[in-house]
Amino acid sequence: MKTQVLLLAVAVLSVLAALPLAESKGRGIGERAEAPKASAWPCCDTCGACTRSLPPQCLCADEAPGGCHPACRNCVKSTVDGGSDVFRCADRITNFCKHGCTPAA
Repeated sequence: MKTQVLLLAVAVLSVLAALPLAESKGRGIGERAEAPKASAWPCCDTCGACTRSLPPQCLCADEAPGGCHPACRNCVKSTVDGGSDVFRCADRITNFCKHGCTPAA
């Protein structure tokens, strides 16, 4: 019985370890992702927490003084040290952190 449980645990761990490898297929190391258009959304420069599902559901930690994207359903307003307001979209979105909003230099 202990051997069967051990084999099952090893099999589950093997499958879980292979999941991130399947996601990275097709992209070479050091290749840049295509720069999204300025109007493209969702995009995120500072990724927050993501679920472990495939594809991941992510939060973005980007803050903007002008408000959230019009497609954001849950825009959270907060105040920074200087007293000015900043906004952050608190939606969990599939692959939110896959594309940055600012093109890489």
